[in-house]
Amino acid sequence: MVDNVRKTLFHRCGVKKGDRIIVALSGGADSVSLLYALRMIAKEENLTIMAAHVNHNLRGEESLRDENFVRNLCEKWGIELFLHSEDVAALSASQHKSVELCGREVRYNFFYTLSTQHNAFVATAHTLSDSQETMLYNMARGTTLHGLCSIPYKRDYIIRPLLDVTREEVEEFCSINNLEFVQDSTNFQEDVCSRNRIRLSVLPNLRTLNDGFHRNFKNLREDLLSVDDFLSVCAEKALEESRTEFGYKADILSNNHPAVLRYALAMITSGEGAKAEHNHILMCADILRTGGAVALIGGYTAVCVQGILRIVKTQDTDEFVGIPFKVNTTFFYNGNEYSVKEIKTDKIVNKKFASNCIRYDTISEETVIRTRQQGDTFEPQGRGITKHLRKLQNELKIPAELRDKSLVIATGSTVLWAEYIGVSAQGAFNSADDKAFYIEITRGENNA
Repeated sequence: MVDNVRKTLFHRCGVKKGDRIIVALSGGADSVSLLYALRMIAKEENLTIMAAHVNHNLRGEESLRDENFVRNLCEKWGIELFLHSEDVAALSASQHKSVELCGREVRYNFFYTLSTQHNAFVATAHTLSDSQETMLYNMARGTTLHGLCSIPYKRDYIIRPLLDVTREEVEEFCSINNLEFVQDSTNFQEDVCSRNRIRLSVLPNLRTLNDGFHRNFKNLREDLLSVDDFLSVCAEKALEESRTEFGYKADILSNNHPAVLRYALAMITSGEGAKAEHNHILMCADILRTGGAVALIGGYTAVCVQGILRIVKTQDTDEFVGIPFKVNTTFFYNGNEYSVKEIKTDKIVNKKFASNCIRYDTISEETVIRTRQQGDTFEPQGRGITKHLRKLQNELKIPAELRDKSLVIATGSTVLWAEYIGVSAQGAFNSADDKAFYIEITRGENNA
């Protein structure tokens, strides 16, 4: 088993010689075996091994027993131990979350803090058997191909070196090496959670069908991971090819293979903070051809208008109250940061930069920063015509949900600069000007 763990550690988890690893140590057979194996490997690979234990205080004396066992084990083996105790039941009630979810958040928040403080990986003791349970659990609840891949070998700072080891192999390893461990009594109660029913009833029956069940599952997982990786690469390419300033070109997206398209749509929705289930993804694919909108989970909507697919926040943004135009000022609106700075015109290096620069002497005491109003006009540079701002925004295919929320700099109804358009003919500086005003915009995470 040690060779198996070593191979996974360096080939799958991205660990290198000299790295630091904190083992998430529950005291059960899996985590004790992992700690023991890593101690053996550490001597040869110059690894620093530590351990962390979280007491959820959910099982009374049994929880305290586990904590004491882990403390004594680490003292015996010379392992530095980090302990955290939390009344998860009370926290669950106060936050109106399930005990299971609350416990997971407590654990991983603690692990993240330790990982950051000690510049270390955190190794959890998930096994091949856990991966089987997760695949079946995800399949029963409804999942994508990505969900069928089950538990990843590595995610950020979390690694899983036992993921190619079965629970039976762990138990045999403990027996050979005379390793003591504790058992969580709730793991043997089917009515505690769905995973227990899968572990205690479903998987044992599946294993009777074929002696090679573990091997076949591992091979299937390998294939799924390869396909998932390939589709992810293709989807990222599809997004890059279809990306525009305001979203994604529907015609380019829809030309992709359905499998690639679904992956791309899932990336778009999740990237904006929305959650989309299988039926949402199918409906998003439909509106690429027909136009329309799809309500997503989490207060977001997928909108396809004028051939552009966008994810928009469903809730309305608070109305922006106009402010006087002032230099060297910074303010926040609609999740973005705006700054007005004075700049020498010889520092304006390209056309894109210049589009956010306003001629110095066009600013007066009446100039304000605000959202658009009825009657606003805008004269595009070099065209010799003046248009109503609303009409110009429509011609430029600026998304409808952005038009009322985007900012302008105006004197009266004359717009000198408009967000997503740039500076007007009246506001544009010329080569004879010594200085100008520059509007710098830092987009928020959901507006980038």
